[in-house]
Amino acid sequence: MIKIEKKTFESLFNLYYSGLIVYANRFTNQIEISEDIVHDVFIALWEKKDSLFMESAKAYLFSSVHNRCLNYLEQLNVRNKYQEQILQKGDITGLLTWEYYVESELQEHIEKAINQLPPQCRKIFIMNRFNDKSIAQIAEELEISPRTVEKHIEVALKKLRQELSDYLPAGLLFWLLHL
Repeated sequence: MIKIEKKTFESLFNLYYSGLIVYANRFTNQIEISEDIVHDVFIALWEKKDSLFMESAKAYLFSSVHNRCLNYLEQLNVRNKYQEQILQKGDITGLLTWEYYVESELQEHIEKAINQLPPQCRKIFIMNRFNDKSIAQIAEELEISPRTVEKHIEVALKKLRQELSDYLPAGLLFWLLHL
C-alpha cells in the first residue's frame, strides 16, 4: 500500500506526468485534451489521497488515464453521432440550438467575470476591448496617464484569465482575451 503525502505526490507527478501525457495522446491525438486528462487524474489522486489504497502507483495512474481517455472518446463519439443525426435529418435547428447554448453559456461566464472587475478597471477594459478605443483615447477621455490605462487592462486580463481558466482551455482563453 502506498500512502500519498505531499512529497510522494510531487514525486509521482514529476516521475509520470510526461509519460502519462504521451500515453493519453495515443488515444486522443490532441495534446491539450491529453494534458487535461492527466491533470484530472492527478487532481483526483490528490483529492482521494486519504482514502485510496493502491499496490502500484504507476499501474493506478496509467489505468486511470486509460479509463478517462476511453470516457472522453465515448463522449466524443456520442456528440459526433448527435451532430451527424441532426445533419442527416436536415434539422439544422438542433445543431444551431446546441451551438447557441454553448455560445450563450460562454458569453454569460465572460460577462460575469467582467462584472466582477473593479469599476474603473471594468470601464477601461470595456472601452478598450468592446468600444475599440485606443489606450491614448481612453487616457485622454478619463484624464489619466496611458500607463494607468495599460495597468488597468493588464489587471483586467489577469483577473479574467483566473476567473475563466476552469471554463476554457488556455489557448481559447488567450485568443478571446487578446482580440
